[in-house]
Amino acid sequence: MAVLTTLLDLEGYEVVAVKEDRILKVRRLSVIPTEVACLCPRCNRPTANRHTHRDLDFVDLPMGGWKTELVVREWQFYCEGCDKFFTPHPRGFADGTYATSRLVERLADLVKHGDVSSAAQFFGLPEKTVERWYYDYLERRQQEPVKGLKPITRLGIDEISQKKDTVSSIAC
Repeated sequence: MAVLTTLLDLEGYEVVAVKEDRILKVRRLSVIPTEVACLCPRCNRPTANRHTHRDLDFVDLPMGGWKTELVVREWQFYCEGCDKFFTPHPRGFADGTYATSRLVERLADLVKHGDVSSAAQFFGLPEKTVERWYYDYLERRQQEPVKGLKPITRLGIDEISQKKDTVSSIAC
């Protein structure tokens, strides 16, 4: 299983079981989180008090020409400080989808160079689902801060106005 965990390359998860359907060429990997504790989103206190879990189905990029489906174990934790239960969002999975972030990014790249229909057909997913994921992805990208921008430290002065010696060009 260590080899499949390495090949899957999904940070924070370990492959614990594999089922293959040779006729449909589908590989179902059962994965569990490697972390046994997490921080409460309300009070930021660490807790390892796991309450229950559920298994969620996700799709991932194909491996070796086989469709890859992930069965992801998602733990529910109990925070003694807040006296509340919470379930952390699984890392590496796109919000509002049942797909990994890398699959959604690859879908968006295919749609950018082609169309939604061909991207959906390539991954064997419903066209309307791919369309929704694509537009949600674009919306999330627009809300992300732009990388590499520096804060404004000074404003430029119009050189022509400065030469005219107008009041508007006086330095602050």
